[in-house]
Amino acid sequence: MINLEKTSGLPIQMRDDYSLEFGAGLPAVVPSVREFSAMKSYLKDTSVTFWNKGVYYMYRDIARTSDREKITASGAQYDITVVLPGKMGDEFSKTIGHYHSFEEGTMARYPEVYEVLYGRLFFVIQSASPDLERLGQVFAVRMERGEKVLVPPGFGHVLVNPTDDVVVTANWQPSKNVSDYSSYEKHNGAAYYCVESNRLGASGKTTSSTPEFVPNLNYKTLPPLVSARPRELPQYNLRAALPMYFTGMQDLSKLDFLVHPSKYADELAAEKLLVI
Repeated sequence: MINLEKTSGLPIQMRDDYSLEFGAGLPAVVPSVREFSAMKSYLKDTSVTFWNKGVYYMYRDIARTSDREKITASGAQYDITVVLPGKMGDEFSKTIGHYHSFEEGTMARYPEVYEVLYGRLFFVIQSASPDLERLGQVFAVRMERGEKVLVPPGFGHVLVNPTDDVVVTANWQPSKNVSDYSSYEKHNGAAYYCVESNRLGASGKTTSSTPEFVPNLNYKTLPPLVSARPRELPQYNLRAALPMYFTGMQDLSKLDFLVHPSKYADELAAEKLLVI
């Protein structure tokens, strides 16, 4: 069992089969499963296989019983995702990727905040025009346990697990958000794929295996990939040292930017949210 309470702020443990166990005061949630068979059209190579039927597990709308009413009233929602390790051909295990819906009556898409509860990962985030046809910026955000990243309005995102261990993330998102997967399916994934790169030594033998990013040529235009790190955002109570469920419940009004992003347009530019 892996105890996730320190990083999540909630009585949650992960069993050896990667399922979550919920403790006292925290109603159990049945996960939605992203099966590999449903991911083929989002992959670099659609003919490959995966070692498990499920690739990742989404536990949606988690809340302590005592917090449920407040969270619902805020318009926010707290989720946890478990992404198994492994490769799909030379691609590392990942989520399929999606964009968010628009805040009602505006041209601002909803943002989202992610937190790493366990493991190491990359987020590949990419901005697009309102019709999702033209890309603007693409970032590969490297993240460690405890760190948070705010995915800006208008950016789609894919989570990549480039390790031999499981990855667990939490997120706050607007409860009204509707995910749009269509562009990622149309292009067989994100703008860049994260693949295994085998380094050769002087002897000609493989000496190391590291992740690297290769372009997805299904996109008509490809902006350069920019490496980034998450930035601490104390104005939203987002700090690496504190679980964001805990800080969110301290003051749910700090999450208003999720529900009303049009009011925070200047603050939510990628350059202000990432260390580039």
